[in-house]
Amino acid sequence: MKLYETFVSKKNKNNLPPFEEISNAELEQLFTKEMVSDNRIAELFGVKTSKVTYRRRKNGITIRKGIIDEVLNPNTDKGKQINLQMKEEVFTKENLDKISKAITHFAFRNGPIEDMHAYPNNQLSENDMKVLNKFMVNRLAYIFDLIIDEKWLELGVLINHFSLYGEGWDKAELEDGGNKKMVRRLLGEK
Repeated sequence: MKLYETFVSKKNKNNLPPFEEISNAELEQLFTKEMVSDNRIAELFGVKTSKVTYRRRKNGITIRKGIIDEVLNPNTDKGKQINLQMKEEVFTKENLDKISKAITHFAFRNGPIEDMHAYPNNQLSENDMKVLNKFMVNRLAYIFDLIIDEKWLELGVLINHFSLYGEGWDKAELEDGGNKKMVRRLLGEK
């Protein structure tokens, strides 16, 4: 049963919560997932349409955001389709150089290493940076080549072997470096 139908059922049993007590997630579900208009939501809860519209906009609940969320969710049909399309476009042998350099910038160059290299620190020379960047690009090219060719045995051996050396390190934390925000902006979210 959809949320709207659940609320209608509760209304028929005189058990409907006031509009102010429904959560933003429920309002978003009604508006973006079930495509229930502000007018219908207002009628259901016995409030003015402007009240629904104001609350929805105040909390960033828009059709555009709903579409972007659907596209970015890899569990939706649209998300699966777009992810598969992007995988086929990006993960090719022809793109190994591009992939390796982009990931080197994202994961290595645009981090603490750049601070060590840049003025006023100047702890690393231009030549040091060239050597480090070349090393990273080449190693990442190899790793992405294994992934593209689906050489899971080689990748598994590499991971299992080298994971022994980082046992004392801090646990990995997902850090998108602002990428999710950039994707949403590219898709038109304000």
